[in-house]
Amino acid sequence: MWLLLGKISTWIVFLLIGTYFVPLLWLSWFCKPQNLKLKYGATWALVTGASQGIGRAIAGKLASQGLNVVLVALDDDHLETAKRQLKAEFPQQQFRSVGVDLSVEPRDYMKKIMQATEDICIQVVFNNAGYLSMGFFRQQDIEKLIGNLECNALSAIRITHHFMKRMIENGCPGCICFTASAVSFLPSPFASMYGASKALISHFVSSLAVEARDNHIDVLAVHPSYTRTHLYANTPKLFILNLLDRFAATPEEVAEVLIQSVGRVILRDTGGYAVITKLISRILDIGMMTYFMMIARKLLPEYRAFSKKA
Repeated sequence: MWLLLGKISTWIVFLLIGTYFVPLLWLSWFCKPQNLKLKYGATWALVTGASQGIGRAIAGKLASQGLNVVLVALDDDHLETAKRQLKAEFPQQQFRSVGVDLSVEPRDYMKKIMQATEDICIQVVFNNAGYLSMGFFRQQDIEKLIGNLECNALSAIRITHHFMKRMIENGCPGCICFTASAVSFLPSPFASMYGASKALISHFVSSLAVEARDNHIDVLAVHPSYTRTHLYANTPKLFILNLLDRFAATPEEVAEVLIQSVGRVILRDTGGYAVITKLISRILDIGMMTYFMMIARKLLPEYRAFSKKA
């Protein structure tokens, strides 16, 4: 009997952990870099949040593969600087900039994106735009929270719907990629809307990938660990963020993971924090984890920092 229980336990551990690590090891050890222009026969790509951070790195890597790129970001100096730099670095490629705020009225930003791309075929889409708003949920303006959800998740869904339909209508293969976050694996108090929006993206991708298969459209979401970008520029300098910064990835590293993974896996975690938190979420029930955090909430530096503002 004990032998049987041991075998059953071994299989359970393998299913929980082994099936997680096998794809990660396969990607890390055996999968070579891939050129998305050649993979999909594409000419144009679109990247949101393209003026800085991971989005800027993605745009540069796509251009280096011979793709023309539509840069979607806030209409500010960073966008024009990114476009100017990319033109100088890749003079043989074309770049279009679309200055929009993805956190506001969707009809406004979708109209501008659609107008800027109506004469070209977008086959490679990177939904990367997003920002972090921290604090007690009750302390934050509800319209700003809804704007955070719009930018982080709903805008990506709207953009995906538009370009996926166009790919299918034109009979073109392609890919749609999302920058999600490891924060969605566990409860994210004091960043509730950010965590929820990223969790929405992950679940959306796992469902959409099944639907898109027959149309030869690859769908991917990557869950980066802490990355050195401007995402955290306006957040309090909390202990956990300072700690994670010591092990942070660069935008270029995350961009490379995205491009390497598309068409090979559906969801990919990158960085130690992402792997550890994913394993915790597989082993420990999310309800129990939430209960533990509730008990220990006053020990969290974030709790003390934001309680002072209450």
